[in-house]
Amino acid sequence: MVFEISYDLTIPTENMHIRIIIIVLFFLFPDITSSQSTAKGNVYRQGENLKFQLHYGLINAGVVEMSLKPARFDGKQVLHAVATGYTTGLADRLFKIFDIYESYMDPSTGLPYKAIRNISEGRYRYYNEVIYDRKNNTVESQLSGTLEVPRGLHDIVSAIYKLRDTMQTTAFRGDEVIEIKAFFSDEIYPMVIRYKGTETIRTRKGTFHALKFAPVSEPGRLFKTEDDITVWFSNDRNYVPLRVSLNMVLGSVRIDLIEASGLRYDLIDVR
Repeated sequence: MVFEISYDLTIPTENMHIRIIIIVLFFLFPDITSSQSTAKGNVYRQGENLKFQLHYGLINAGVVEMSLKPARFDGKQVLHAVATGYTTGLADRLFKIFDIYESYMDPSTGLPYKAIRNISEGRYRYYNEVIYDRKNNTVESQLSGTLEVPRGLHDIVSAIYKLRDTMQTTAFRGDEVIEIKAFFSDEIYPMVIRYKGTETIRTRKGTFHALKFAPVSEPGRLFKTEDDITVWFSNDRNYVPLRVSLNMVLGSVRIDLIEASGLRYDLIDVR
């Protein structure tokens, strides 16, 4: 089975080895291209908060936080999703990162009306706002102007929530492949993610049954092989990201869920 997915992946190339560590959780799993909500409704809800610890080898190098709150945009009731990634401890002293990604999402479809990216990494600064025009299949970027895009395009935050919705109605079998269309540098690029079955994993938050996925990584400056990224989602009704593991040229990185509140369903600890 192959799914076609669209995704906004605008990532500058400077300091890429550091940037991919702190934000990798945000762009590994985009949404199946669709303007419709799933039949079972959203697996997430307003008030949900997730917190992840980023480990670089034995060092606690950073934190990623994700939250969902009610808001209004252009007269509409929306969900305001905010994902924040920042360095801590020694990593913060060596190279300070504080990145904020925001998405104003339609509560029914999960599609974004507006996305904000606010980046502070060392001396590097980047800020951009993007408005999504669903009727004309375009985006209006402060930096790039008006661009034509595929139907159902998501930003990097809304994509994670929509994927979780998609999981509840998808029967994964075997070594299935998910093909992704990524919006990068004003062009569309293909990306590939493979379903790798189920596992039980132990984290600081608890022990959970999980769905395992392997995004195909590009060998080169960051990765040695195309199998160096693995991601696990809880195999329950929440489909919460539990762990991201990266085997990089510069060392191993692990991102673990450490706190979760406001979930629609109980997170099932199987210990």
